[in-house]
Amino acid sequence: MKDPISRIIGLSERVPFRRVLEILWSNPRRRVATSAGAVATYLILVACLRFQRLRRLHRQYRQYSTRQGMAYMTDHDAWAIQKQVLQLEFPTISLKALQFALFRLLLKTSQFSDPATSFKRYADTGALIGQFMSFEPTSDRALTAIARTKFLHTGYRTSGSILNSDMLYTLSLFATEPIRFTEMFEWRSMSELEKCAIGTYWKNLGEALEIDFAELPSAKTGFRDGLHFLEEMTEWSHQYEEQYMKPSPENKAVADKTMDVLVYVLPAWLKGVGVNFASCMMDERLRVAMM
Repeated sequence: MKDPISRIIGLSERVPFRRVLEILWSNPRRRVATSAGAVATYLILVACLRFQRLRRLHRQYRQYSTRQGMAYMTDHDAWAIQKQVLQLEFPTISLKALQFALFRLLLKTSQFSDPATSFKRYADTGALIGQFMSFEPTSDRALTAIARTKFLHTGYRTSGSILNSDMLYTLSLFATEPIRFTEMFEWRSMSELEKCAIGTYWKNLGEALEIDFAELPSAKTGFRDGLHFLEEMTEWSHQYEEQYMKPSPENKAVADKTMDVLVYVLPAWLKGVGVNFASCMMDERLRVAMM
């Protein structure tokens, strides 16, 4: 018995598409009518399908349709919503946003400016983030990745090489950059539900990583929901950048090696084009800090 795809292919081979097109295209009036019909059909399909996933998401999580409801968003629901948004709705731009977040990290260790360790650091970071973003928060793989991340940073945090503000800033980048890139480069912005899920997820992850939120205004009184947390994180990270993201040889060294990682897969003759393209996607503050 033939599978459905084989049957469809067989039927399409028996339909005289070429003859049909010749008939439709032979008459100018019929040509205009056919073109108009094709455009109308396309627009109808776009209207029906483009927001299909977003509408389904809001139906599935209708309990979070208000700010009052968002205050009770669970860890699992936040993770599931974020995963759908980043991996299905905006996969390419979300990946680029996370890659460009590396540019904004003012690391005080030498690991990302040293050619011997920059690619390893990039791979390690990507592997750990991929684990706790791809698997349920209570799964063994997510918990192991969180424990590993805490272990890798313990020595730096204990010695003072990495401050709590550095950890908080890093957390803010992974939460806010996908949203910012989506608003800049995608066909739609994220909805409040999607943003709330991202804020809720990264707040919970920050708590799991023992990052202190004391520098945020509502840390003592509590955050109303993920959106509230995200708003304060965004504002705080802008202030952090104004203070620390300034032109310096250290920043340039980190940026150069990070750029090497981003264009690694390109052939040598295209690396220059890749660097210029990446520079166009950066904001002015980041370009200035890179020198």
